[in-house]
Amino acid sequence: MESDLASAQRAVTAFLNLFLAVLVGASAATLWLRTRTSPWARKMLPRLRTALLAGTGAAMLAYVAILWIEAASMAEVPLAEALPAVRSVITGTHFGLAWMIGAAALVVVAAASAAGTHVQAAAATSVLRIGAIGVLLYSRSMVSHAGASGDFTWAVVVDWVHLVLISIWVGEVIVAGLITLRVLPDTASGSRADCAVYVDALSRSATVALAGIFVTGAISTWRVLESPDNLFGNPYGTTLLIKVGLVLCAAALGGFNRIVVMPSLLRSLQKPGQEARAASGMFARILQVEAIVLVAVLITAAFLTSTSPPMAS
Repeated sequence: MESDLASAQRAVTAFLNLFLAVLVGASAATLWLRTRTSPWARKMLPRLRTALLAGTGAAMLAYVAILWIEAASMAEVPLAEALPAVRSVITGTHFGLAWMIGAAALVVVAAASAAGTHVQAAAATSVLRIGAIGVLLYSRSMVSHAGASGDFTWAVVVDWVHLVLISIWVGEVIVAGLITLRVLPDTASGSRADCAVYVDALSRSATVALAGIFVTGAISTWRVLESPDNLFGNPYGTTLLIKVGLVLCAAALGGFNRIVVMPSLLRSLQKPGQEARAASGMFARILQVEAIVLVAVLITAAFLTSTSPPMAS
């Protein structure tokens, strides 16, 4: 039973992290596109709102499931018999405290996602939603390996920044590959100009996020492992190496898009024709492959959070 609960916990954690990343990516895109007036930008906003609503609903389901699984694990009972333990977990454990903080933040995210689409309202709700997602992600860091020494330590802050940056990278790639850049804008010059600026902003923010991910990841890894020798010969180190390999693969795809494909795409957006459609299609397809690799990163990260570091034993 313990093995089944651990597998369920990893699956739900990966599911939650995926949809939190979608919320971050869709919120960032909404915050940027709300200031644009081109037909393409106006067309994207309702699609992003749909993604926000769907992502919020999925995240809520995963968040409740995580509490239920944790209660079953602590009470050492099957999932069907975990209801009496849920209240005890919420009121009597550190996990319950962190869960309640995250739940309150998720309610704010839901309210902001359901708010109106007026331009001024979109600005306020986007900022509110991003702030609430930040609080929710911090609550997740509180119950990670970094939170073992307290809720407001430098280790938790570094873990939180790492989680935020991963969510930005994964979310922006998924939203761009499946929503905003899936179809090339029409021939209107304003639409193509806005799309070109968006592509450039997307590439820059992903590059900054990736650099931060490597820095914060290195700090967290050194804190947990203490020695390079602990990176080998144990489940935690093996899972970490797999995660790093996947991150490097995704970074290579992003780098290829930025260095090779993006210049051609930006040039083609200045003129209509088959060249523009071809460049846009290649850029989106690489983003979609990158998104698949990043989903694998989230899955390995879920395994990592439920695996004891070698120094813990």
